[in-house]
Amino acid sequence: MMHELNAKVVKIIGTKYPRLRTMIRNHPYTKIVGMGVVKCLLDDMQMTTDTITDALLEEMIDEGIALYHEKEEEIRSIPVIEHKRRVLCDALREIAEKHLEAAAG
Repeated sequence: MMHELNAKVVKIIGTKYPRLRTMIRNHPYTKIVGMGVVKCLLDDMQMTTDTITDALLEEMIDEGIALYHEKEEEIRSIPVIEHKRRVLCDALREIAEKHLEAAAG
């Protein structure tokens, strides 16, 4: 189940940034932003793969990449990849909550 979500994230990033396809699995957009989105939705928000829509993933990835560029200095100074993802997680959670409220309302 989680590997399907990872594949969707990689596909979204590969579609938006085709020049990254040769190195997509090792690029920070995938390793930090993409996996940060997945872990935030599954672990922090306790969502299931069935309730996560493609629109939500796309929005969170777009916003996550923008956040990554805003906080790039801070993120690069952190040695542990899991901690790098944590830097983005709070903002990503807010984005997901807004998206879910808009979808429900």
